[in-house]
Amino acid sequence: MSNSHNPVMNRMLPATIEKAQAEYDAQFDSIVSSQKMTIGGTAIKIAGLFTLLLAGAFVAWNVPAVQGLMLPSVFVAFGLAMWITFSKKVRPGAVIAYAVIEGIFIGAISFFFERAYPGIVMNAVIGTLTTAGAMFTAYSMGWVKVNARFTRVMTFALIGYAGFAVVNLLVGMFTNSAGVYSSQFAWLAGLVGVGLAAFTLNLDFEDISQGAAQGLPREYEWKAAFGLLVTMVWLYLEILRLLSIFNRD
Repeated sequence: MSNSHNPVMNRMLPATIEKAQAEYDAQFDSIVSSQKMTIGGTAIKIAGLFTLLLAGAFVAWNVPAVQGLMLPSVFVAFGLAMWITFSKKVRPGAVIAYAVIEGIFIGAISFFFERAYPGIVMNAVIGTLTTAGAMFTAYSMGWVKVNARFTRVMTFALIGYAGFAVVNLLVGMFTNSAGVYSSQFAWLAGLVGVGLAAFTLNLDFEDISQGAAQGLPREYEWKAAFGLLVTMVWLYLEILRLLSIFNRD
């Protein structure tokens, strides 16, 4: 901008421009700060995803044709989970699709377990909610410290459990059985799975807390909500399996 020929205006212009820029910066900072990740915003997304999960489960539970999609849904849900986890971008659409498709799988498998062991699904739901509540209480009260050591131990434990699951699956395929879950140690393996899933919830709580504290972009609320949803589904399935082991014995 060229200077005015009026010396008074020349002195006024820089101050006016500086004031306008300061107001613009303040407005921009206000907009940016309002778009940061918050615990409340993440909680809303968690509630929404669980609603979609339950809707998918309700349909699968009540519609026999949808129950036939149990195996395809688990593979599609797994593919979406891998895409969401390893994608450099946050993908809300994929997270929403995962919740619905995973709900179909949950509803279908729950229906078959309920038919084999009447009353097991309600007990598994109560057990899942009770365990999650206990873990949240332990985390919020500081009884479980999610520090570097805890994270490292959990990481190795989860890798080890994933390796065990793969080996057990292969053994089951070759022996036409459920592997260790067909043995007398089935309850022990099931209990370990429940314990790992339960303590993994603390990692999810910490991700949400730290994400909000660090002021990550609001879009990361989707990824944090997705992580908690995955762990809750895993916990439910582990409890469902453990209860079925006790029921068959």
